[in-house]
Amino acid sequence: MLSIEENLPEGVMYDHGLTDAAEKAGLTLGGKKELRGLVCVLDRYEAVRAVGKGQLNDESGFVVLTGERLVFVANCDAGSKLLLDAPHNSIEKLVMGKRTSGETIRVALSGRAVEISRLGHGEGHGIATSYREVSNERARTTPITSSEASIPGQNDI
Repeated sequence: MLSIEENLPEGVMYDHGLTDAAEKAGLTLGGKKELRGLVCVLDRYEAVRAVGKGQLNDESGFVVLTGERLVFVANCDAGSKLLLDAPHNSIEKLVMGKRTSGETIRVALSGRAVEISRLGHGEGHGIATSYREVSNERARTTPITSSEASIPGQNDI
């Protein structure tokens, strides 16, 4: 499949918005092999909101924020390893920081914290900003549960 994709013209392969997100971050992807390695860990209908290249523990790779989750992918090729798979509802807090070695993202998950470091200039900021936008969109569109709903005049007795 990869050999067929290598010969396709640009823009034919569906990349879930990964190329556009990489351009916004000023990030250069290594080619179609690396692109395929990242796309293969995404669900069919996921759209990439932001991307960065950094380090999780001792592994280098890509952090990808979609509308549904935050993932960290190491070894972006046919044997890509998914080192972090955090759905948005499992993220308690996401904070961007800066160090001399680059930007960082600290993700608080239930019971543990994960830090992605060595992100390029603007990559961490783009991911944190996009995460806040997704969270705000989700809060605006979250349906009201029956226990939260009130009918005007019902409690006025």
